[in-house]
Amino acid sequence: MGVVAAVVAVSLWQFDEQVLAGISAFLSLSCLGLIVRQHLTYVGDIRREAASVETAERFRAEQAETHVEELQHYVGELERSAKALRESRERFRHAAYHDALTGLANRNMFLELLEPAIASAADPFALLFLDLNRFKTVNDSLGHAVGDRLIRDVGERLTRLTGDRGVVGRFSGDEFAIFLNHVRQPEDAETFARRVADQMETVFELEGRQIFTSVSIGIAVSGPRYQNAGELLRDADIAMYYAKETSKSYVVFDQIMHARAVSLLELETDLRLAVERHEFELYYQPLVNLDDVSLMGFEALARWNHPSRGLVTPGEFIEVAETTGLIVPMTKTLLRSACEQLAQWKKDAVAESSLIVSVNLSAVHLAQKGIVDEIRTILFETDVEPENLKLEITESAVMENAENTIKVLNKIRDLGVKLSIDDFGTGYSSLSYLHKFPIDTLKIDRSFVMTMEDGSENGEIVRTVIALAKALKLNVIAEGIESIHQFHQLRILGCEFGQGYLFSRPVPASEAAKLLMDSARWQNILPPNDFGVIARNLEYTQLRIQ
Repeated sequence: MGVVAAVVAVSLWQFDEQVLAGISAFLSLSCLGLIVRQHLTYVGDIRREAASVETAERFRAEQAETHVEELQHYVGELERSAKALRESRERFRHAAYHDALTGLANRNMFLELLEPAIASAADPFALLFLDLNRFKTVNDSLGHAVGDRLIRDVGERLTRLTGDRGVVGRFSGDEFAIFLNHVRQPEDAETFARRVADQMETVFELEGRQIFTSVSIGIAVSGPRYQNAGELLRDADIAMYYAKETSKSYVVFDQIMHARAVSLLELETDLRLAVERHEFELYYQPLVNLDDVSLMGFEALARWNHPSRGLVTPGEFIEVAETTGLIVPMTKTLLRSACEQLAQWKKDAVAESSLIVSVNLSAVHLAQKGIVDEIRTILFETDVEPENLKLEITESAVMENAENTIKVLNKIRDLGVKLSIDDFGTGYSSLSYLHKFPIDTLKIDRSFVMTMEDGSENGEIVRTVIALAKALKLNVIAEGIESIHQFHQLRILGCEFGQGYLFSRPVPASEAAKLLMDSARWQNILPPNDFGVIARNLEYTQLRIQ
C-alpha cells in the first residue's frame, strides 16, 4: 500500500507537473493574449485619440482659416466703409463750404479764408459784396429756372473776371462775394469793381432771350480796425446796401455808413417797442375846397411820440417800418384811431355828415390778404360810414403789382370807401393802367406845387395832371400850398381841393376840432371877384383825347 501510494503520488506529481506546465503555458498564453489585447486596445485608443486630435486640429485649422477669411472680409468692409466715410465726409465738407447751384464758395468758406488773412495782415486784400439789381423781376416774369441759369452765368462770368486774383462765392439768392488779393489801396478795388459792373451790364443770352442786369457792389478793404471776418462781411454788406440806395455801381465802406447802420438798427428796435406801447398818434391836416375855402376833411398823419427824441415825423421812420413789416400793425392801429376820432367829432356835433378823413395805406399793407375784411371790421366797430373814409396809396405802391392792386382796390371800393393816388407825378404810372384803377382822386405832389410859376415846367405838369384828372372824371387835391399865389394859380387851373401850410400845419385832434368849429377861418384869402379870371383859363382844364 505504501508502495502503491508512493507510485500514485509520483504519478500524480508527474501529472500535476504536466498539468501545471500546461496550465502555466495556458496562463502564459492568456497573459500574452491579454497583454496583446491590452496593447492592441491601447494602440487603438492612441490611434483613435490621435485621429480625434487630428480631427480636432483639422477642425481648428479650418476654423482658423474661416476666421482669417472672415477677418479679411471684415477688414475689407472696414476699408470700404472708411473710404465711403471719407468720400461722404468730403461731400459733406464740399456741401458745407460750397454753393449747391453754382459750385462756388459759400459764406462758410469765406469765413475760413478771411480769418487767417485778417490775422496775418501780410497781404492787403478787399472783400466785394455784390447784389444783382432787379433779379426778382427775372424770377417773377421768366420763372425760377431762367433765374437759376442767370445766377450760374453770373458766377461763371465773375470767376473768369477774377481769375487767380481771388475767390468768387455766392452767399444766397442773388448775392455774390469776391475775395480779392493784393489790394494795396482802395483804388485798386474800385478799379476792379468798375470792371465787374461793366461786365454785369453786358447782355446775358438765356434760352433765346436777351437779359440785362446790373449790380450794386459794396467794398471793404482790410486794415487794422478789423478783428474778425464777421466785421469785414458786415461792412461790405453795409456798403453794398448804400450803393443800392444811392443807385451807384459800387461804394467803398466808411465809418459814416456804419454809424448810419447802427442808427437804423436802434431806430428799428425803438420802432418795435413803439408799436407795442402805442406811442403813435395822429395829427390832422385840413383838406380845403379851393372854390369857397370850406373845410371838407382831414388827412390823418402819423406822429411818433418818442420817449427821448420827442415828436418824430413820418419821414424818419416810415421807410424802416415798411422794410420791417411794422407798418402793418401800425397802420391798423392808426386807421382805427382815425375812424374813432371821426365818430367822436360827429357825436360831439362839430363835424358835418360829409366830413372825410383820409388815411395813408402802404404797399406792404395793401398786399395783406385780410386787408378788406380788416377795413370792413374797423368801419363796423367804429360806426363810420364807408364814404367818410378815404384811403391814400402812393403812385409807386399802386404800380408795384398793378394787376393784384386793381383786384384789391376794387374790393375796397365795393365797401364804399373812397380811394386816392398820393404823390401823383413822382412815380411811373402807366396811362393804360391808370384808367383801370378804381380811384376817386389824384393828389398832385407838393414838389410840383411848391415851385409852380406861370409858364414854368412844373406849372405845365400841374396843368396837365388837372386836365388828365378831369378827363378821367377824378377829383384833384394839390399838396403843399404855402402861398396865396399858389392858391390862386390852382383855382385858375380848376383844381378843386388843396392842403398845405397856407391853411394849417398838421395839428392834434383837439386843434382840429377848433378848425371844424371855425368855418369862416380862411375866407379872407378869397379874391373879391375871380369869375372872370377862371373863365379866361377854362381851356387849361380840357384834355383832348383823339
